[in-house]
Amino acid sequence: MLTVVQPPTGGQGEGAPARRRRPRSPALLLTDVERMRLRAAVRNLRALYGTWACLAEVMGVSAGSLQQLASGNGGSHAMALRAAKAAGTTLDRILGRPVAADRCPHCGRGAP
Repeated sequence: MLTVVQPPTGGQGEGAPARRRRPRSPALLLTDVERMRLRAAVRNLRALYGTWACLAEVMGVSAGSLQQLASGNGGSHAMALRAAKAAGTTLDRILGRPVAADRCPHCGRGAP
């Protein structure tokens, strides 16, 4: 009779196989302009909340990742969504074209 025995993980030999990362779809990446607007929103939210630690707690991320984002490294739709929730606004308002404060965000008309 033949018995097949598998070696325990972490034992001798090759170890665990390397995980393959799937390439990201271009549709899932933020554009340069969107990353710039997200950085500005995060810096403004930091000023609103007072500290990186406080903002990080509200957004559910680490303070270091927010500081890296604000300095120009990274940026994702998930982070933009967290920033929108922390700001109490929509994702479109975070990543979209800015609207002047004296204009209606929906129709673009000025104050009467």
